[in-house]
Amino acid sequence: MHNALKIITALALNPAIDRTLLVPGFTAGATNRVAAVRMDPGGKGINVARVARALGAQVEILGFLGEENADLILRSLKQEQVDHRFLMVPGETRVNLKIVEPESGQLTELNESGFTVAEEQVCELISLVEQQLPRTAVLVLAGSLPAGVPATVYRDLIALARRAGVPTIVDTDGEPMRAALKAHPTLIKPNLAETEGLLGRRLESPEAVVQGARQLLVEGPEVVVVSSGADGAALVTAGQSWWATPPDIRPGSTVGAGDSMVAGFAVALSRGLPLPEALRLATAAGTATAGLDGTQVCTGSSVEAVLPLVRIAELSEAEGRDVK
Repeated sequence: MHNALKIITALALNPAIDRTLLVPGFTAGATNRVAAVRMDPGGKGINVARVARALGAQVEILGFLGEENADLILRSLKQEQVDHRFLMVPGETRVNLKIVEPESGQLTELNESGFTVAEEQVCELISLVEQQLPRTAVLVLAGSLPAGVPATVYRDLIALARRAGVPTIVDTDGEPMRAALKAHPTLIKPNLAETEGLLGRRLESPEAVVQGARQLLVEGPEVVVVSSGADGAALVTAGQSWWATPPDIRPGSTVGAGDSMVAGFAVALSRGLPLPEALRLATAAGTATAGLDGTQVCTGSSVEAVLPLVRIAELSEAEGRDVK
């Protein structure tokens, strides 16, 4: 199915402007001095597209953007040569405030809810995606939904993609994820906390993570990836499972690390890579981003440097046992 003319289509239904403040000794309820500020385009869909582009893929973002403060996002995407088609929505794109305390690396996030989308614009977005599917190698559905967009929208778009024979990757949470599972996406990538939320229980060991991923497999997806930060990630299919262990790095900010993993999977699927190699690329991308400050995302060369340092172990059916 690999076709050089096809692109990765990433949905950005609830994009954001990430405003990151570096605040030494940050204390809630006190007056704090800001040492540095940076602004980046954000939201899962945009992060995925930026990283996939950095990894050399052709990408296009489809989504919504608030007309009142669209400039920063449009300017940044043009600079990074990320193609996009946004439907303009009245109001502002949300601004997410991220406060980083440099000594501890602790992150405090204040995420706004953003604009409200009218029903006819939801319909317009769905038909935009439908028109895009013939030239799409992989469709990425990532991030939260703004007000006015039904929780079933990802489910409906996955159904359209399946009919068109286009693989789908989903990275969202709560009701949109529960609905999406029923449409049989190709791959889902919840993090550990989101997986625990979906299953309603704690997963306290790698074995438990693999078992939890197997349980989610029954809900409909073909591949389940559960990311556990510095501990690594499990990838589980009906027949096989693998565990990826990233190298130790100087931790920066974890913002965008999960989105970078999703981008790695999208690029790998678009290139027809086998699943263990897809897991390696995704883990390398997530690790490279986790080593950066603020809301910066990895570059192609930083991912190349990490790639050979990621360890991939195939696991046996007895959960979580290394077969090598």
